[in-house]
This record gives sequence, C-alpha cells and structure tokens, in this order.
Amino acid sequence: MNTICMSLGGSMVSRKNGVNVSYIRRLAKVLRKYSSKYRFIITVGGGYASRLYISSSRQIIKNEAVLDEIAIAITRINALIVKDLFSDMDVYPNVVMDLQELKVANKTNDIVFMGGLLPGISTDAVATLTCEVAGSKTLINVSEDAYIYDRPPTDKSAKKLEIVSHERMIEVAAIRDTRIAGSNFVFDLVAAKLAKRGNIEVRFVNDDLDQLELAIAGKKHKGTTVK
Repeated sequence: MNTICMSLGGSMVSRKNGVNVSYIRRLAKVLRKYSSKYRFIITVGGGYASRLYISSSRQIIKNEAVLDEIAIAITRINALIVKDLFSDMDVYPNVVMDLQELKVANKTNDIVFMGGLLPGISTDAVATLTCEVAGSKTLINVSEDAYIYDRPPTDKSAKKLEIVSHERMIEVAAIRDTRIAGSNFVFDLVAAKLAKRGNIEVRFVNDDLDQLELAIAGKKHKGTTVK
C-alpha cells in the first residue's frame, strides 16, 4: 500500500478561539474514505498556540534553540489532539517521536501522527523527511493559503504560482525563510531542498476538503504543485 504524507499546518488545528474540532473531524471523514488505498503520515504544526507561547516566552528566553523546543512540544500536543479525533481508525497509538519509530509505525498502522523533531527544523521539513523514510513521492501541504506566490502575497503585484519546479520553490523559499522560532511561511527552505533531493511532488491545498480529495487522487486542484 502506498503512503501519502501530509504537512497539516498548525493554523488548521490551533486557532485563537481554540482547537478547530469541526475541521479535524471533517478531515478524518475524508481520510477514512481513502484508508483502504493509502497509508497516511500526518505531521502537525504549531499554529496559534505555538506563536502565542513563543511571543510571550521571548520576554524571558533569548535562545532560539530553546524557543524551538517549546514550539516542538506544542506541535506534539496538537498532534495528540488530532490523533484522538481519528481514534475510530487504524491509528498508531502514540505521537511518533523520531524517524526510527516512524519506520515501525508506518508498517503497522494505516495512519501515523507526529509533530516537530529538531530545533531549527520546521514541521514542513519533517513532513518531507517522512516521505523519504516511507518511500513516498507525494506530500500534501495543508495550510491557510493553497498557493505559493512569486513575492510576498501582501505585494499587490504578487502572482500565484500554479506549477512550480523544485528549483523555483527553493528560490522563493530562500527569500522568505528567516529561521526564527515560530515564523510562518508556506514552505521553508530546508523543506524545499529536501523535496528536490527526494524528487517529491508537493501539492498545496487550503482548508477546502474537496480540493484535498483532488490532491490525494493526484488530480488538478486549486493550489500550487511543485514537481
């Protein structure tokens, strides 16, 4: 059975008003439809909770690596919450903590959840690594924006990129990637380079689950595709 890896943006899970339970339940319903055809490895980001803790912690903590550790802990909490809402499916019982455990989990269960792994490494980069570990050539990135732009989207002249080469993705990411704990960009430089290294196709979608289904099926969808 083939594996599809997902980078589930923290903004899809953790919002200012709390956990986005409605969306997670609808996501589970979609993935349940495909669980007989694919295995899924889902890496969950930090979202609002991560940004909140990082911004307040900066008042007393000046070490970026320590702030990264705080963000990683929050991604794992988010993954735990999401995992529990998939409990009626064949889900690995724990949030995976390292890539060795992932190798085992991907063989024994249909759905695996994890958060961050190492300071300085985003959950997008972790999700790309999960593709390499699982031998998957497909990564679906779920975030608030389904598109990569040729420049910051706040710029009125910014253009959506529909089909992008790995090289172009690296160029865009290099401009936007700050390597600061809690920073938020649709796909960071390390993740972009790992995707190129593994020849991994990255399909971007937002919270529109109809578009997610198209992306899972490998069909044309509203969002950037990197290949």
